[in-house]
Amino acid sequence: MKPAAPFPLPGAPDSLYEYCADHRFSPGVKRPTRLLTAIIPCLTGIGSLYQAVAAARDRRDHPPPGRLVDVDGCRLHVQTSGRGLPSVVLESGLGGMSSAWGWIQPETAKFSRVVSYDRAGLGWSGPDPAPKTATLAARRLRSLLVHSRVPPPYVLVGHSMGGLFIRVFADLFPDEVAGMVLLDAVHPDQHLRSAAIETHMRTGFRLLKTVPLLARLGYVRLTGLFDAWGEGLPARQAAESEAFLSCYQHLKTTRDESLAWETICAEVRGSCGLGDIPLAVVTAGKEVLPGQPELQSELALLSSESVHFVVKGADHVTLVSRREHALTVVQAIRHVVERVNAQRPETRRLPPFVAASASTS
Repeated sequence: MKPAAPFPLPGAPDSLYEYCADHRFSPGVKRPTRLLTAIIPCLTGIGSLYQAVAAARDRRDHPPPGRLVDVDGCRLHVQTSGRGLPSVVLESGLGGMSSAWGWIQPETAKFSRVVSYDRAGLGWSGPDPAPKTATLAARRLRSLLVHSRVPPPYVLVGHSMGGLFIRVFADLFPDEVAGMVLLDAVHPDQHLRSAAIETHMRTGFRLLKTVPLLARLGYVRLTGLFDAWGEGLPARQAAESEAFLSCYQHLKTTRDESLAWETICAEVRGSCGLGDIPLAVVTAGKEVLPGQPELQSELALLSSESVHFVVKGADHVTLVSRREHALTVVQAIRHVVERVNAQRPETRRLPPFVAASASTS
């Protein structure tokens, strides 16, 4: 499947977008009556018991598909597949985890080495009491790549809030980043420049403040509050996403990352542009908030070597969770990988830890 043709920067035809009518955040609960029917068992303690039993079952039924690696005192879960350079590194958004790449990782592995992982406290990765910052996340990711013997150059792929983390990574380690793909990525000023986006974020963050407690009481699991976020993924990854999107630790970390929003955005504002490294900006065309198209076009201006794709029919979540949209994302990743390989000199000096890995790529 070929991606939609890139449009001329800095803007796109407004007809490519389907705008969202309600700007408030609303999780995808299929049956609204479940919101009410779950209240009584949660308040009586039955929901808490149900949550404890179900969480134990999840740990048994969903063992980590990758490896757990000790990084700076924190155990991080990582999955690596494929061969060849550049190495593609997948960074999930707020509330996301490695399972979200269920369609994208295996397809990308057909033409390059690709890595997905869970940030500390998310998915199978261990918790971390340190304050959430993009700098800490980037340094941890880099240490994880070194420990896992995944060599640069890297093509960083970030979905949603993950786009903020990879921009800081590129700023900290510019010599190791050769390309970037931003998937409906966050603009650090979006909540300051669009009233609709600010309303959406404010209502969503307000919900996230209560979600860890609701998870403890079994309410999140009983209502299937976030089940829609995993719909469309392959069966195993969809089940994993559903389990962790009901998990107290995963949702607590999601809340903590949302509380660090201003700190993380400030870090990104202090970062440099991308120069002329290949960049693909992939934007969802459905359920779009006013102001978002212009902000996405600005992201495409981070590099002088960029393309911008709008995926009609895809919303912020289904851009990665639905196969037909995920395959378009894969084509955007392939585009950047091919541009990196076309620009990369035949001989290059590699960091010491790379030698063994690079020789077998």
